[in-house]
Amino acid sequence: MTFSFKHIVATLSLAAAALAPAGAFAAPISIFNTGVNAAGLGLGGLALGGSDTHYSTGLITAPIVVSNAAYVANNATSQWIWGNTLGGNQTFTFTTTFDLTGLDAATAVLNGLWGADNQGLDILLNGVSTGDQLLGVVVANFNQLHAFTLDSGFIAGLNTLSFVIQNNGGPGAFRAEFVGTADEASSAVPEPGTLALVAVALLAAGALRRRKQA
Repeated sequence: MTFSFKHIVATLSLAAAALAPAGAFAAPISIFNTGVNAAGLGLGGLALGGSDTHYSTGLITAPIVVSNAAYVANNATSQWIWGNTLGGNQTFTFTTTFDLTGLDAATAVLNGLWGADNQGLDILLNGVSTGDQLLGVVVANFNQLHAFTLDSGFIAGLNTLSFVIQNNGGPGAFRAEFVGTADEASSAVPEPGTLALVAVALLAAGALRRRKQA
């Protein structure tokens, strides 16, 4: 078989196209909002006083769903939770986990809303502070929810998200909800035919070079 330069270039181009990764598809990040049941349903799914097992506080028991007329009303998307019904001056760190297995952690983005009675001291992703805060003993921290975005600090596999919430007297509460995506991780393996294309192109290049040197 006689190989021309154009033939070799065309063969290599076909091989490169075949080896190039397919376009990544954004997939949703599976993470639970506060105050929801196993199906992700808040109001109508997890009752007032019900345990939210998706979050931990370091206490023996899971945090429970709470409500207060001063708060943004609980709904089907998310509900307010707290560590107990005692109130007073307390600080709880509410921690949940989510899994990015099969997803590209470098492309993960998590958009959220959160609120606190009284203060949100920090949000930590995998133990690292994000600098997000809701400071001050003000009603604005719980009569509306506040947006935040996390777009770095994610790791492959299991991730940990924590919210440090301080109550400065009276009832306490925390609420969060999320929407997140990450590209599917590339796991494509070159087909045997693609590898054969590369081999043919390299052999052709070698033959053409030897012919020119003869």
